[in-house]
Amino acid sequence: MELMPVLTPMQALATATAYIVMADKKAVPEEREGLVSLLGKHVSKREMSSTQIQRLTADAFAYVTKHEYDKFLLSIEDTLTPAQIISVIANMYELMIVDGHVIAREKELVDEFFRFFDIDRRIVNTVREILMIKNDTTMFLRDDHPNNGSDFRFMFLDRMDTES
Repeated sequence: MELMPVLTPMQALATATAYIVMADKKAVPEEREGLVSLLGKHVSKREMSSTQIQRLTADAFAYVTKHEYDKFLLSIEDTLTPAQIISVIANMYELMIVDGHVIAREKELVDEFFRFFDIDRRIVNTVREILMIKNDTTMFLRDDHPNNGSDFRFMFLDRMDTES
């Protein structure tokens, strides 16, 4: 049986996002930039050095090449708090959609994560909807964009009103 490295919560975040970046076996610039932005803010806040961020990123990508995703999930099961789990899923989802192309493997990874951690589907759908709107900048270029209509509503808010 393979001994899995023990990851800190920050390493778990970096590694989970690295799985998304490498889902199609290549790191597109938008995904890499998203990961750098996610982690790089800790350098400007002087919480981590740029060397630590480079090491964290390199270690995350090395981990992805060595370990199956399901083993990764098992290894972080007791590492993350509930809020950290939601943060990881939101960051995974954001990296998945940042380049405008969602591939099947990226979606599988996100789905497997939320199922593994038993995250309520409504939470996942809410995160997804907000991030899709946040990242859909075409609505600023097209007056006829479906989200620009006066009848636009957040679907998750409608569902929450009827489910209470």
